[in-house]
Amino acid sequence: MHKLLYCVTQSGYSAKIGDGVISQDLEGGAPRHRRALKGTYHTASIQWVVQKKGYQYLMAFYRVWARNPSQRFLARLCIDGPDVEDYQCYFSGTPTLSSKEANVYTVTAELRVKPLNVDSNLDELIVTAGDDGIDLNELWNPLEKLVNESLPDALENL
Repeated sequence: MHKLLYCVTQSGYSAKIGDGVISQDLEGGAPRHRRALKGTYHTASIQWVVQKKGYQYLMAFYRVWARNPSQRFLARLCIDGPDVEDYQCYFSGTPTLSSKEANVYTVTAELRVKPLNVDSNLDELIVTAGDDGIDLNELWNPLEKLVNESLPDALENL
């Protein structure tokens, strides 16, 4: 599986999360929602700003992929969580040269992205903590609280 070397720019980057939820409008009431599919693909609109050799690489990468378009490739994206991770992708359509100024090329593309496996227990924990009014930073920084608050309080009596 090929791996795209360039990370996309943070500006001009968006993702539509695939949810697999079907909504049905009902007359005179709220719509009905139901889960229809699991693991539906995301759609990412991305952009690269590169120089001449970078543009040549991106176009070559696309042409190599297009010879076998059922083959996924890896790209570093931020979709299912806050971290940039490797995702398996396909191009959806062809990349577009959006602008060229001197030796700077702006290339945009749309990718179909396979979602990562997420921890549903962690999702439940995060949402429940938010429902209970817990500061979400406390969930991720327990060591900081232990070292800066609990330990000094415990040593206070010694």
